[in-house]
Amino acid sequence: MALPAQDEELSYDESVVGVEVETGRFEVTKEHILSFCEAIGDTNPLFTDEEAARTGPYGGLIAPPAFYTSIRTGGGLDPKLRYGNLTLNAGQHWEYHAPIRPGDTITARTKVHDIYEKTGRTGRMVFLVRRTTYTNQRGEVVAVSDASLVHRKVEQQQ
Repeated sequence: MALPAQDEELSYDESVVGVEVETGRFEVTKEHILSFCEAIGDTNPLFTDEEAARTGPYGGLIAPPAFYTSIRTGGGLDPKLRYGNLTLNAGQHWEYHAPIRPGDTITARTKVHDIYEKTGRTGRMVFLVRRTTYTNQRGEVVAVSDASLVHRKVEQQQ
């Protein structure tokens, strides 16, 4: 028997929305790049062959775009979002601005970018979007990711 979901209001700490904090720092080595490529089976010479990469468009070895997923970062500030009884991954969007190279130090800074409501055909949803900006040691933005979670209220089964 399905019970109706509890009617609850959305609440969160608005003071953390837009506040960016450092959530990780990573020194990139050639070995990290090669190990990552081996793990995912990427044999592109731009990422795996220094000689071939030297004559390529970047003038040297670079990391593949998916390399960012290997950089461990914290989640940033907690908005203490309260809504519903189910939280799901709603997707991730990446923008790549510059290549990562061996010797780079990548710093990740994360903020709660947005919290918004949307009503779909199955009801109300609340989205939490965290934006992480990755910069190198020269302060150049190399990538930006938006990671979204959706909070929903669903009927509980007994």
